[in-house]
Amino acid sequence: MSDFCPVLHRRGPISTKIFDTICEIQNSRNLDNNIIYRLRSLFEESGKLEDINEEKNVYNYSTEDGKLGKAAIDNIKTAIHSMKLVLIPLLEVTPEKFEEMVEVCGKEFEDNKSYHEIGRIYGRKKQNG
Repeated sequence: MSDFCPVLHRRGPISTKIFDTICEIQNSRNLDNNIIYRLRSLFEESGKLEDINEEKNVYNYSTEDGKLGKAAIDNIKTAIHSMKLVLIPLLEVTPEKFEEMVEVCGKEFEDNKSYHEIGRIYGRKKQNG
């Protein structure tokens, strides 16, 4: 089992507006964006897992990282586009304005060298015996 930590650092005003709206949607559906911070203790307290490991990495949104950074920006813009029908009414914008916001968001990622912290926690089921 793993989980994604949704912390986006070095946001600009448009990316903040978009990501805050996405977090509002998740919260309204009782999705816990902060569970990554509690998973290790939940795994340990369950008593059912052993060899629990935790990894933390950084996922950069910058073309300074070459093709990988460009792909990261394209991926996040695609993810935002996939939520278009939900986000447009919540952001109270036209489809055209939404498209503009997504492009600005990508530029903010590049200009601000935005990044996500990625967390992964995993363990192995204890053997009976």
